[in-house]
Amino acid sequence: MPRLQNDTWRSILALAAPVVISKLSFTAMGIVDTAMVGRLGEVPQAAVGIATTYMFTLYVFGLGLLGVVNTFVSQNHGAGRPRECGVVLGHGLRLATVLGAFTLAAALASKPLFEVSGLTPEVAQAAYEYLFWRVLGIFGVFWYWVYNGFLEGLGETRTPMRITILANVVNIVLDYTLIFGAGPIPALGVAGAGVATAASNAFMFFAFLWVVHRPRSPWRAFGVDRLRERVRWDLLGRMVRIGLPMGVQFFLEIGAFLLFSLMVGWVGNTALAANQVALRVMSVSFMTAWGISVASTTLVGRHQGEGEPELAFVAGQRTVVLALAFTASCALIFSVVPHLLARVFTPEPEVQHLATTLIQVAAVVQIFDGLNIVSYGALKGAGDTRGPLVIVVVMNWVVGVPLVYLLTISANLGALGAWIGMATMLAGQGLLLYFRFRAGKWRSLRVVEEGVI
Repeated sequence: MPRLQNDTWRSILALAAPVVISKLSFTAMGIVDTAMVGRLGEVPQAAVGIATTYMFTLYVFGLGLLGVVNTFVSQNHGAGRPRECGVVLGHGLRLATVLGAFTLAAALASKPLFEVSGLTPEVAQAAYEYLFWRVLGIFGVFWYWVYNGFLEGLGETRTPMRITILANVVNIVLDYTLIFGAGPIPALGVAGAGVATAASNAFMFFAFLWVVHRPRSPWRAFGVDRLRERVRWDLLGRMVRIGLPMGVQFFLEIGAFLLFSLMVGWVGNTALAANQVALRVMSVSFMTAWGISVASTTLVGRHQGEGEPELAFVAGQRTVVLALAFTASCALIFSVVPHLLARVFTPEPEVQHLATTLIQVAAVVQIFDGLNIVSYGALKGAGDTRGPLVIVVVMNWVVGVPLVYLLTISANLGALGAWIGMATMLAGQGLLLYFRFRAGKWRSLRVVEEGVI
């Protein structure tokens, strides 16, 4: 059973590295769908890309709220209440079911939005067709996300990594078979891509279900047989109270990010293409920081549950230092060879030229983004979610959106202005979250219920 006795640099990396691969795998399904459907033409490819972005916007609130499972499991684990972790898992699955039902209803009712969005009728129809089939896997997504948070909260990150890798293999095989047809199976096109990804999401859920609940599962010691216990409304209320700001925060951050990208799109197709290139380059550091953030949440939560806030503080500090060391290394690479990185993603000279400039700005942006992500992970592990929500609202919507508009449109700086505005916003947000963690007001917070075993 994985248990980090000492939060050394190596142990933090061992916890974080599989998470990096898992998160990359989670996003890879949409990328594979878009790439394979691209062989059918630009209309199907555009439809899948738009539908995937829209769907993620719908999902992100639920995924953020369900992230509370990691916090509660890690703190109960640290407090010496292993079987209480299973109760948290059961209540997380109940929350996931409710959230899945609302998300499914919202997605299925969204066809009119595609029709009035300004898309061509062909793209709008294909986008909804893909969305309709893919969203049928929503319960699998939310349920497996809960199991993923349960295992990560216990410090087990290798099993989720293996499952997500296998799920991507399943998705690739099903994508090819259902999109283009094979033998007696007819070519389903865009609908086939949606069915393949929904089936892959279901595969992930059943894989987690088998791993956690199999007869000789090591996780039985953590109360996974307690899923059907009666609802404890006090526990459910605390999970919602702490998780709700996380869901709202995720939704607002993604909303602001989509608006930033939309403003770049107003400048022109070259700017939008260069923006996407820079974002893809930056995604390497982003995903790594996210992996380290999960390690931060797990370690801070565990020590906080043990009643050792000083150890929690040290763990949080070390994860921040580790993230900054990695993002600083990325910044050096981004600054030295931005033109080479741009060429990897586009053959167009104009796009390469602008993307090279944006990648140089990204070198600075991703340092503060790493500080932002990991500091938030540490606060989340401690159970401090309301303060970070306020910081995100102010920095994204009071500072970020107006500043990006002024620099991009009013000052006529185009995509460069958008990235300068985003860098300023992330610098402020990262520093505020880090200093909030350093201030230590979270030291007195506890999410575990006293006396419950």
